[in-house]
Amino acid sequence: MSGKIVVGTDFRAEADRAIDRALKLGEEWDAEVVLVHALDPTLGDPPSRGELDRRMRSVLPDPEAKITFRYPLERADLAIASVAKEEDASLTVLGVARFNSMKDFLLGTAVDYVIRHSQVPTLVVKKRPVKPYRRIACATDFYPPSRQALETAADLFPDATFELIHAYHVPFEGWQKAEYVRKDVEKAERKVFDEFMTELRPETRDRVTPRLVYGSPGGALRKDIRESEADLLVLGTHGESALRHATIGSTANELLRSLPIDTLVVKGGGKAST
Repeated sequence: MSGKIVVGTDFRAEADRAIDRALKLGEEWDAEVVLVHALDPTLGDPPSRGELDRRMRSVLPDPEAKITFRYPLERADLAIASVAKEEDASLTVLGVARFNSMKDFLLGTAVDYVIRHSQVPTLVVKKRPVKPYRRIACATDFYPPSRQALETAADLFPDATFELIHAYHVPFEGWQKAEYVRKDVEKAERKVFDEFMTELRPETRDRVTPRLVYGSPGGALRKDIRESEADLLVLGTHGESALRHATIGSTANELLRSLPIDTLVVKGGGKAST
């Protein structure tokens, strides 16, 4: 894996898990970790550089850890995306989002902003990093972003195995209850799944177990995560405007919020690891 790992902190405890995971990944990949604390110019004069460095060291599991500090003079969401681009990062790592105001509800939190605007894959950390990611669940809707997400995750985590999950249902199920209808839909979905698998790189395909599941994406993933004891969930996203995010939402956004597992989100057309 090449490229840096950018991780954000606002000095809240919720950010500590993201920092710990970023440092562990930095050790695993021999990659530089860049810790970012945004200095929002609307909040007044920032502390001194010495005080900022002291506070940054205080949130590290090892205060002497080798790490780079960045203090961009921007709003947090803009700062994280900007630094990831400037540093040519391979991964951005963030903690669980919080909701501060009606604006957050309508336009999304800083995490949502980074996912929608940055071309760098974003890892949202929800759990304490007790072990490397070795069992990974990946959702697919057969569109190119989900394939790119899987391939990117395969590059980032070369020692992991993958369960590739596609959930399907019968359209207008309330009016089409015959068993043969469900079987026909399943047959058609399996054919597309097989075609999707052939489009993967051979080295990725060898590490993937495909799973076709009847039901909703959320239900299928919850069941798989519980049964497979997956360490990480991978989602591909098309990227959305703030308006569509507010009025329609997306499957990826709902899964990111509702599933209790670290989640890697890869934006379609974004940067893949090399």
